[in-house]
Amino acid sequence: MKRTKAEYLQKIIGVRMYNQTDSTGIEKTIQSLRNTQLFSEITYRKAMRAGDTVTIITFAEVRSLLPVAELGVTKGNQWFRLGIKDENGVGRGIKTVAYYQYNDKHSFYLRQNFPFMFRSWGVGYSLRKWSFLEPFRIQGRHQFYVYDNHSAEVNFNYPFAVNKHDLEFGFGVMKEKFMHTMRARYMDGPGLITQTKLSLKVVHNVRRMDYKLFYQNGWANTFNAMATYEVNLKQPFISLFNDFKFFKMLPYRSNLAIRNRLGISTNSTVFFAPFVLDSYYNVRGVGNRIDRGTASVVLNAELRTTVWENEAWGVQAVGFCDSGTWRKPGGMLIDVSRRENVLVFAGLGSRLIYKKAYDVIFRLDYGWKIHGLGRGFVFGIGQYF
Repeated sequence: MKRTKAEYLQKIIGVRMYNQTDSTGIEKTIQSLRNTQLFSEITYRKAMRAGDTVTIITFAEVRSLLPVAELGVTKGNQWFRLGIKDENGVGRGIKTVAYYQYNDKHSFYLRQNFPFMFRSWGVGYSLRKWSFLEPFRIQGRHQFYVYDNHSAEVNFNYPFAVNKHDLEFGFGVMKEKFMHTMRARYMDGPGLITQTKLSLKVVHNVRRMDYKLFYQNGWANTFNAMATYEVNLKQPFISLFNDFKFFKMLPYRSNLAIRNRLGISTNSTVFFAPFVLDSYYNVRGVGNRIDRGTASVVLNAELRTTVWENEAWGVQAVGFCDSGTWRKPGGMLIDVSRRENVLVFAGLGSRLIYKKAYDVIFRLDYGWKIHGLGRGFVFGIGQYF
């Protein structure tokens, strides 16, 4: 290994030196190594040393320190992002993401997570200055606000089973500002809103996933509960969000992928409802930040088929279907079942995959309406989900 420390691997896979391990145990160990996504080719052999049988595992690390260079283009909105990310800092699994983004406004983001800082406990933090034009539908018309968010968060993570089951707690503070871009023309919306919020979140992750390079098999579930408190108005707000993913490797080098997202929050007529309708998050082709709601149901399905592959690269063809429905702020929960609130889009896409680096997948999708309005391309880095 050029970078990864042996003691870090031992914590991840639970292997200790001089353990007697049969072939089944060795295969489980190798799969645990694959599931870190830090290694590409992994092989093993047995040898005799001083009268003992030893297992020698050979693996090649992928590049985990990478540049961030992303470009997004939808109708009326273009943005780019430049920075770095590292999934295995100093060979001990320290995760770092830092980037600058321009989306009509300047934004900056920094996040780091340090596993096993206090025995099993990990700790992390994030700092963010987030600014962009945010569309809101007010009395049937789209109006635009400049949204500024300055936030800081500290989180603690406890792995019940590394890479399989963990619990995270986070504490944060944020300052938000909304400023109308055309206040003189539109008087039906507020001109300026400023808010200071304190937040508490709990995230529960369960992963029963096996990876084989870019193929995935198994399921994963993330439950996120967040409570915020608006300091000036003394107003609490609660949101709950669950993300379930299922993957199945199929014949002919194909992979079925399904995602179900459920969200619900305090149903007040909040100005900045938590669940956004957006091509980059849930329904490809619908456009950028079309609407927001206080409840949502989203279902995404993909069939990914590898059409070409060599030692370093792979190309996938993708067919997908995205659907979702939202409850408007102040609306009824039954609204998510109303036909006029349901969107269904389908499309085709491609993936260019670099196999010798961590999660370097160049994505291009084109979605068009089955039920709803809109169509268009969606660019990105990494699988859609």
